[in-house]
Amino acid sequence: MSNQGLETAQHEGFRLTRRALGRSIALAAAGAYLLPDAVTSAMAAKPDVGAKGMIRIGANENPYGMGPMAAEAVRNAIAVGNRYPGEVISQLIAAIAKFHDVPAEYIALSPGSGDVLRGATMTFTSASLPLVGAAPTFEAPARIAEMTGATVRAPKVLANGQLDLASMAAQGAGAGLFYVCNPNNPTGSIVSADAVADFVARVRKINPTGVILIDEAYGDLVDDPSFGSATKLIPNDKRIVVSRTFSKIHGMAGLRVGYAIAHPDTLGAMRKSMSMGNIAVTSLAAALASLNDTENMKKQKAMNRDTRAFVRKAFEGAGYTVLPSEANFIMVDIKRDVRGYQAACREAGVQIARPFPPLSTHARITIGTMEEMKVATPAMLSLLASAPPTSAALVYHDIPGFPACC
Repeated sequence: MSNQGLETAQHEGFRLTRRALGRSIALAAAGAYLLPDAVTSAMAAKPDVGAKGMIRIGANENPYGMGPMAAEAVRNAIAVGNRYPGEVISQLIAAIAKFHDVPAEYIALSPGSGDVLRGATMTFTSASLPLVGAAPTFEAPARIAEMTGATVRAPKVLANGQLDLASMAAQGAGAGLFYVCNPNNPTGSIVSADAVADFVARVRKINPTGVILIDEAYGDLVDDPSFGSATKLIPNDKRIVVSRTFSKIHGMAGLRVGYAIAHPDTLGAMRKSMSMGNIAVTSLAAALASLNDTENMKKQKAMNRDTRAFVRKAFEGAGYTVLPSEANFIMVDIKRDVRGYQAACREAGVQIARPFPPLSTHARITIGTMEEMKVATPAMLSLLASAPPTSAALVYHDIPGFPACC
């Protein structure tokens, strides 16, 4: 496809492919008529109670699901499920490149951003190349680093949940990879664009070759104007990698689409440890359409902001400390061990997150729909008003079918 064709495709979303595939869609009309009702039902903003009556607010999923343009793109892509998705891959890469104002060769697609984290960690850590992260932060890189034999250096976050970038930089001599989760999961805090730039400068004074991986999975949800994507730093430092995902604001966690932004040389090294070319055409089409659906992104961000404020006010009003958050979850100091509280919440029909050491008395609560949170919040507060359980050790990876990755 020519550059002009790619530019047209990124402006028109998936419409270009639909026109080209009109005959296939017509032949698949019976299937297309069956799908909309199922997709529409999934879009409804009702409590996600599931088969066992659970409200799922523990995995930082988007409770609203994908937007209408993405759902339509999935319906149309079903008709070409028999074809390899070469054209839509090119279109999505072009659209992402435009969105971040980087060259297309700086983009590598992956089945979720977790694959990017795995690729970077497998490539740049080893028994002689430690990982520098934080405690707590998203745990996947540290777990993978342990598989490579790497030492993990993890300074504790600050009292407000913010990454201690100064301590992380100070522990960076000889490290192969620095992992910066911004906003940080599970605390929800951010570090400013200026602070990230300063961190990079500090690291380079003592470690000119270490790769800096900046995980911006929740970046599209941030309101704080001091925040900015680290993609702006990549032209001046080929050893910076930014990871992004369609799992959060785009509501596509189950469709598995993520991507890395980095210098082509760095991406080339990472690709040896990444899953390449295995994203379904439906997922690619949905991602392309969703990236072009800026109105839905604004709506998602506003709904998350309003509901997060509602939940924060309820917990703070009951006397609990809530860490600052710019993501789709909050971290609440419940003044007791999280394990027993998690088990009690589950018994009450509410799934919250697993413990995140060393913040053993902080519960991470995903922001569901307003309707969900108006049911779940009083239930959670009621449990806190009673005596804490004496013993329980339930965590999410003990629950069949629940991922331990989020």
